[in-house]
Amino acid sequence: MFKKNIFAGIVVLILLAGNIYLSLQYISVNKQLQQLKNQNMDSTSVRAQAALVLKEYLNVVLNIQGTTSSDDRLKLESDLIQLKDPNITAEWKSFVGSKDAKISQTNAVKLIGLLEDKMTQ
Repeated sequence: MFKKNIFAGIVVLILLAGNIYLSLQYISVNKQLQQLKNQNMDSTSVRAQAALVLKEYLNVVLNIQGTTSSDDRLKLESDLIQLKDPNITAEWKSFVGSKDAKISQTNAVKLIGLLEDKMTQ
């Protein structure tokens, strides 16, 4: 009878240790999953933001119906800077500082390409 109690106690301890181990593994995997979800959300929000900026850029700069207001231009510049991409910011500055129409068109195409790349990352 005493041997049966010892054996039952050992089995209970082994099962308890297994439960603790599996619980710790579950918590670890759950944390990793949450981190991956956060990374995916960040990536998705950057892509969505780049898409919105590209749409705004196309509406404000390329589909000009007369002159662009300074408020539209400032909002577009602010949105471009919020992407926190130094290449896009530098290309925007090149576009704004363009001296003639040909250089302006070249810089506009480069900026569109950078925004497109940002959306597909």
